Amino acid sequence: MIALLAALTLALALASQSHAAEFSLASETWVGVTDNNNIVSFKGIPFAAPPVAENRWQPPQPYQPGPTTHTANRFAAACMQGPHIENWYRDLVESLGEDPAVIKSPESGYSEDCLYLNIWSKSLAVNMPVMVWIHGGSNKGGWSYEPNYHGQMLAHKNVVVVSVAYRLGIFGNFSHRELIAEQSGTAGNYGLLDLVAALEWIQANIKSFGGNPKNVTILGESAGAANVAYLMASGKARGLFHKAIHQSAGYQQHQTGTLQQLTQNGEMLARQMDVNDLKALRSLSEVELLKGVEEFMPGLSFDSVARGHGLSATPGEIFQSGLQAKVPLMIGTNAHEWLMYIGDSTLDKYLKDYSVSDSKTGIDHHLGSLPLANQLDRIATAYEMLCPSLEMAGYVAGEQPAYVYQFTRVRQGPHWQSVGAYHGAEIPYVFNTHDDWLTTTDTDHLLTNMVQQYWVNFAITGNPHGDGLPPWSQYNNKARNVMELNIPAGMQPAPDQTLCRLMGY
Repeated sequence: MIALLAALTLALALASQSHAAEFSLASETWVGVTDNNNIVSFKGIPFAAPPVAENRWQPPQPYQPGPTTHTANRFAAACMQGPHIENWYRDLVESLGEDPAVIKSPESGYSEDCLYLNIWSKSLAVNMPVMVWIHGGSNKGGWSYEPNYHGQMLAHKNVVVVSVAYRLGIFGNFSHRELIAEQSGTAGNYGLLDLVAALEWIQANIKSFGGNPKNVTILGESAGAANVAYLMASGKARGLFHKAIHQSAGYQQHQTGTLQQLTQNGEMLARQMDVNDLKALRSLSEVELLKGVEEFMPGLSFDSVARGHGLSATPGEIFQSGLQAKVPLMIGTNAHEWLMYIGDSTLDKYLKDYSVSDSKTGIDHHLGSLPLANQLDRIATAYEMLCPSLEMAGYVAGEQPAYVYQFTRVRQGPHWQSVGAYHGAEIPYVFNTHDDWLTTTDTDHLLTNMVQQYWVNFAITGNPHGDGLPPWSQYNNKARNVMELNIPAGMQPAPDQTLCRLMGY
C-alpha cells in the first residue's frame, strides 16, 4: 500500500485568503479548515477502500482516488456498532447527577464504510512529532472523534495529532473456515490490519501535514491501549511507529484467544443465523449482521487473536519481550478503573471469577477495612489493568526505556467519589477537552498542562521529563517506581504490588 501511495501525486498549499490547506491524492483533493487558533484540521480522510461487499472480512484494500474535491470539515461515519459506548457515557453522566441527554451520537451516524482518519496540525511546513490516537470501546464500540478525542488543543503543543478508525465487533474480528481457505490459511484481526494500514498511510503522507514519519507515537486507552500492545507485537506494524503510550488496559497475555476459537464462534453464529456460507454472510446487510450478533452471541469478545492476521505467535508468545517492537513505552492505569462497574457482588464471587480464591486470606489482609465496593474495585483494577501493565513495563524495561504512571485525580463535587479516578478519566487531561459535565477547576487545568507536557515530551524524545516538571524516572524491575499524576505529582512505589503477587502476576 505504501508503494502505491508513494507513486501518487501529493500537492499541499496554503490558501492566502482562507488560510486553509489542500491535500491531493492523485485526482482527489481535500481542503482543510483553519480554526481561530490557527490549527488546521482535516476530517474524514480515507486511508483504505470501504470494507463493504466483497471487501467485508478482507485485509484493508487500497483507496482509489476519484476526480473530486472535498471540504474536509466533517467527520466520516463511525464504524458500525451497537449502543455500547453511547450507553457507557450516558450511564456515567447520569451517575454524576447530570443529564444523560448531553451525550450525542456521532454526527455522521454509523456505517460499515468507516476507514477514515482525522488530522490536526499547527504548521504544515514543520517536521513535528506525530501522535496517533487509537480509541477504546472493547473493540466493539467507540469512534475516533468522540468529544474528548478532538486534537486541536494537543496540536498546540507542536505535534501533529491523528485519530484513526478501525473496524469493530463482528466486522473487525471474525473467522470462518471459508475465510481461512480464501486468505492463505489465516483470518480475523481485520481491525488490527486497519490500524496497520492507517500507520502505512501516515508513513506515506504525514509530511504533507507537517509531521515527521520517522517520529510517530501510537497511543490509546482501554481497548485502544490493548491494540497498541498488539501493534507492538505484530510484525506487520514493525517500523511504522517509534514510541508507544498505553493507557488503562491489560496487555492481554492472559486474555488472548486463538484463531481456532474465533473460527468456532464464527461458524456457530452462522448456524444460529441460518446462514450457510461466506457468500451469504457477505450478502447480509450491516444491520442484519449486527442484529444477529446481539441476538445470538451478545457476549462475544472481539480482541485480536493469536495466529490471526498480523499475529503469528501463540498466545503465550505474543507479548514476550523478544517478540515485542523495541520502542520506548509509557504505560499506566487509573486508581479506580472498576469502581463504576461494581454493582451487586461479593468478595467471594470476585475471587472466584479471577481464580484467586486460594489467596483470600492474603487479599483480605492486604485490603484491610476498605468498604466492599472499594475492595472489589482494587481487585478488578489490579487483575485487569494494573498488574499486567506493570508486567509489560517490566518486559520492555529490559531493552527500552519504560515509564509508568498512576492517575489518581478525583474531580471535586458531590458525586465524584462514587466513580473516583475512573476508567478513561485521564483522557480529557491528555487532550485538554474537558466536557461541560465534567467539574473542572484550576487544579484540573494545572494538571492538564502537566499531563500534556509529559505526553508531548515523550512523543518528542522518548522521555516524558522536561524543565519545570516533577522528575519522572524510568521503571525497572528492582525499584518499581511510578509517577503519580495528580497535584502534587511525584514518584511513588508502584501500587498494589502485593496484590499482584497474590493474584499470580
